[in-house]
Amino acid sequence: MYKTMFMLTLPIWICLISGCGYVSKSEYLDHINTIRIPPIEILDADFAYDNTSQRPYDEVIHEKLTQRFNRKWRDGNDAEFTMRIQDYTIKEHGYGPNGEVELVRMSLQIEYQFIDKVRNDVIDESDNYIQVHDFYVVPNRAEPMETPEQAKGLIVEELIEDLYNQLAEQW
Repeated sequence: MYKTMFMLTLPIWICLISGCGYVSKSEYLDHINTIRIPPIEILDADFAYDNTSQRPYDEVIHEKLTQRFNRKWRDGNDAEFTMRIQDYTIKEHGYGPNGEVELVRMSLQIEYQFIDKVRNDVIDESDNYIQVHDFYVVPNRAEPMETPEQAKGLIVEELIEDLYNQLAEQW
């Protein structure tokens, strides 16, 4: 009887002690240690220059993208991420009771490609990725009021974070 009970509880004890083989570390792209991010190309002249930093947006985006991806990978050639901003739009999106514009929608249409150079494989690509940022241009709404320049900075930050989470961390 004790032998039978021992044989039934042994697998349970082994699982408890060993943790059932669960590994918390993500093995997604484990073979990639480095990444190369060539200069960003911007095809829409309306999104060419960052008035806040007084620098071209291709430089600003490249720098921020490189800083974000370099938290996981060093500079090198195991992988390559290329990005092209195809279109920038800003449109009225919400109106107040008197017909005045209260909410504006800003969007970036981008094309990107993430290539695994170790295995010669395309990890992910899109020719029509859209990043959207809505912002209020009047005070006392659900979110604080933003200027178009502030919104441009935020859409860039959101774009970089979303791409990183989608491509590097697979959230």
